[in-house]
Amino acid sequence: MKDERGTVAVELPVALGLFLVPIALLVITIPAWPERQTVARAAAIEAARSAVLAGSLDEGIENGNAAVAQAARNYGLDPEQFGVVWDGGFGRGQSITARVTVRMPALVVPGLTAVEAWSWTASHTERVDDYRSMP
Repeated sequence: MKDERGTVAVELPVALGLFLVPIALLVITIPAWPERQTVARAAAIEAARSAVLAGSLDEGIENGNAAVAQAARNYGLDPEQFGVVWDGGFGRGQSITARVTVRMPALVVPGLTAVEAWSWTASHTERVDDYRSMP
């Protein structure tokens, strides 16, 4: 009869390495996706609103970019991972659209690194008031 002692000693590390560690990394990574989507949506809303309320288009874009950076910092994220693209006009009755793009992580290892894989974009459009005073 064959002695089978010591079999578990080999199978347990293999099971941990091949199954549990990748699943744990996935569980750690998944919450980062909706978090970044939420930040991008909030940043797009704040950026478009800041742009519409500004005194000029240049000032509005500057205020909107600052709003996106502040939204990222508020959530503890790097503002460099967020980009803003502007569209529209600043005249009465026109619309300004802010499209905020954020890099989504494919893998997050807490304390070590985050591997970025794709981008996700949120947009928001605000209408410039028809009766506002223009400088």
